[in-house]
Amino acid sequence: MEGIILKDDTRYDYTEKYLQKKGYFINPHAEPSDLDFAVFPFLGQTDEAIYDDGFFTALKKNAPVFSGIRNKYLSEKCAKYGIAYYVMMDDKGVTVKNAVPTSEGVISYLINSLNRTVANSRILVIGYGVCGRDLSLRLTALGANVYALVRNREKECAAYADSATPIYHDEMCDHTFDAIVNTVPKCVLSDEDLKHTNQAVLIDIASKPYGFNMELAKKINSKSALLPGLPGKLSPQTAGEILGEYIDFVLRGTTK
Repeated sequence: MEGIILKDDTRYDYTEKYLQKKGYFINPHAEPSDLDFAVFPFLGQTDEAIYDDGFFTALKKNAPVFSGIRNKYLSEKCAKYGIAYYVMMDDKGVTVKNAVPTSEGVISYLINSLNRTVANSRILVIGYGVCGRDLSLRLTALGANVYALVRNREKECAAYADSATPIYHDEMCDHTFDAIVNTVPKCVLSDEDLKHTNQAVLIDIASKPYGFNMELAKKINSKSALLPGLPGKLSPQTAGEILGEYIDFVLRGTTK
């Protein structure tokens, strides 16, 4: 099968290598009518002058389009011309696999930023979804005292089962933490909450609108940081291969 990869991210170099090993031919000069698939920029920043209606009209029938995150332009064009559009970061399997390099990136930052060892540190993880749970388990394995900020009984029970201490928002003031890591893509901690964090290192790995005011967080502790896209920055090979595996899975499924 023949395809194109429009690179805007280091991890795509490894995505290409992965697919080539699987027998796919990546041809940046291929005509749309020859393409079996097209991987658009990870962040979806498409050159609309080149990839216009003519491109999507000429694209081979049943050739799927991929991008890292959802892009309005690609969504509209694929819907208009009946093209299957896959947003790789929306796939649960990709999310689960990406949680590993994400957790390793956070732990690396903590090791270099805390004034003490991760072991025996008191670390609050906000959100107990895929990333929050993976990070909590790895921190616990390193000997950290892990707390999970939860919103309901289901997450409370999950955290408890994983040996993390579940707490609710109104219980935060009863605890002191060495670090707080947010995984929730919405405002969770108010400015007033931040003022009571006792100079903890505040880390946000979520997407916009993020979990708290990072400008204020850095004033509270200069080592606080916004750390988006850790897999692509710190583990591009692993992250790229995860994307390649997903693309291969979709293509094999669409050719059955």
